[in-house]
Amino acid sequence: MKLKIKIGSFFLSLSLFSSQVSARDISIDEAISIGLQKSENIQQAIFDIEIAKEQVEEAWASVYPQISAQVQTIRHTKAPVLQFNGTSVPVKQDWELLSSLQITQVIYSFGRVKSALEMAKISSDMQNTAKKVLERELRYAVEMAYYNVQLSKNILKISKDSIGNARKNQKALEKRFQGGRVPRLDNLRMQSDIASRVPSLSNAQKNLELAYLQFNLLLELDRSERPNLTSKLDLNYRGFDDALLRAEIQNTPQIKLSKLKVDMADKQVGHEKSNHYPSISAFGNISHNGTGAEMPPENENLFTSTSIGIMVNIPIYEGGAVNARTRQKVFAKARAEIDRKRQTEELELSLNQSLVEYRTNLDRLNAAKDAVRLAKQAYDLTRTRFETGGATRNDLNDSERSLTSARIQVESIKYEIFQNKANINKLTKKVVSND
Repeated sequence: MKLKIKIGSFFLSLSLFSSQVSARDISIDEAISIGLQKSENIQQAIFDIEIAKEQVEEAWASVYPQISAQVQTIRHTKAPVLQFNGTSVPVKQDWELLSSLQITQVIYSFGRVKSALEMAKISSDMQNTAKKVLERELRYAVEMAYYNVQLSKNILKISKDSIGNARKNQKALEKRFQGGRVPRLDNLRMQSDIASRVPSLSNAQKNLELAYLQFNLLLELDRSERPNLTSKLDLNYRGFDDALLRAEIQNTPQIKLSKLKVDMADKQVGHEKSNHYPSISAFGNISHNGTGAEMPPENENLFTSTSIGIMVNIPIYEGGAVNARTRQKVFAKARAEIDRKRQTEELELSLNQSLVEYRTNLDRLNAAKDAVRLAKQAYDLTRTRFETGGATRNDLNDSERSLTSARIQVESIKYEIFQNKANINKLTKKVVSND
């Protein structure tokens, strides 16, 4: 009696919990959309893209003329003089004003400016591509969290059904001995069998709680919210065109990003090499200077001068620093090329594995469904035979456990199938139409 009260209290607490949760409906597409909007990683990637855009503007700035102005006021506590035949002639008075406006324009730098601009553009492309990689990774995470909740719900239902079947077994025992007293030992063992299923039910409830916590974290929902997930695991399973998917994977942002890293390394090599060569710039300068007894000096003491010219900056010797930096960039490029090849091979392997596992799991699912159907028939038949004395208590319990195990296997295989599909989508499918 005490055992029945405890189990009844457990189910009551479950029903109270279910009555307190939210009933908000969320489909898988809505969950992905919410996850993309709420993700901190995506938000950071957006800022990285904006930073990259400003870096492009910064690179363009080196192409345009550079204008600078300078103004100085000087107080000569002891003015400089010129010695002439023993006579000191002051050169400047107590105050001096110096002002200038200078314009500098790069004419030719042997590709230095061009390579800097190209690197900035590649950096911008890398940040946009990195955002697409994050979007696909997040979509995969949201899908798996969504399906994990569905799996946990189904396992919880199976656990509840298992206890329900154990209660039916006890009733079958009572029916078997309806003409007399139920043996105490058989009754205790039946009650023990019911009690042995309670930990599995409690563990299933815990797994559902953890699944909701992970799902709510990704979507930034309240921890106590329990939305109704409308996209079920019992969808139709479609086939895949292997050739089309293998062609599509070459356009995946992961591979594009690795190619951009190689391009960036190549431009960095060219940029470092350009530091061996001179740079040619044109400049113009206008100055307005003067000196006087007070500030500002009187107009007759101020004069204006202008000048233009060509400046050639020739690097002669830097102790091998340019060569060392160039070799570093060459090694970095070689490493980026290896990473690109490895990335392509790993993604292709992951796609092939997911395709093989997907088709294998489809076959396993059909076999597992047949196993559930047969296990259900065997359990019903065993319970009927048990009521008439044609089967033992162990036969009945073993038949029920086989049914529960077969049902759990079906749900686990469904989850694996959706996991395979989610990974295939991550490798080949765009997150949004403008991806």
